[in-house]
Amino acid sequence: MTRLTAILLLFCGATAAHAQSKFHLDLDYRYSFGLSESYDGHTLGRDKYKMGGHALHLAARYDITPLWSAGIGAGLDRYTEPDYNTLPVFATVRYKFLSSVPNAYAFADAGYAIKAGDYTQGFTGSLGVGYTHLFTRRFGLNFQLAYNLKQFTGLPYYTIDTASGYASYSEVSSTRHSIALGIGITF
Repeated sequence: MTRLTAILLLFCGATAAHAQSKFHLDLDYRYSFGLSESYDGHTLGRDKYKMGGHALHLAARYDITPLWSAGIGAGLDRYTEPDYNTLPVFATVRYKFLSSVPNAYAFADAGYAIKAGDYTQGFTGSLGVGYTHLFTRRFGLNFQLAYNLKQFTGLPYYTIDTASGYASYSEVSSTRHSIALGIGITF
């Protein structure tokens, strides 16, 4: 119980400390609706595979100007049908493109999922739009809609020679295209 109390106090102190600065923390959940995936020369579509995914990302951003914000982040991603787990590390940039709607923004994320244990590595990137509904000056809800491109490299691929019965092993890559819907909190 004392660890939980210490973590909460640290979190509240960090939030109060940066509340008067240009720094922001974003914690977002995204659901990925897989459109297609290319794998070893084959294209997997939604007609046979119900590709999905869940992502939890934490990013720290800095307001460079009133319109531009940039930062770095990390996350945990889980993709389904076929199944992959990834640990992405990424850079993010936001641009507030509508002066009439100052909480709307366009964003881009680009990075790489690192190899660790059973986690798959590869390029990751998103382009999208978002909106932040602020409850206070420094706390609000984030809503996002994005196109997501995800590459999975070093995937095991086995082939069996029907004449000899021997299996051969190689590594292949795949690329998934998805539409992502996100919701999160920003500090």
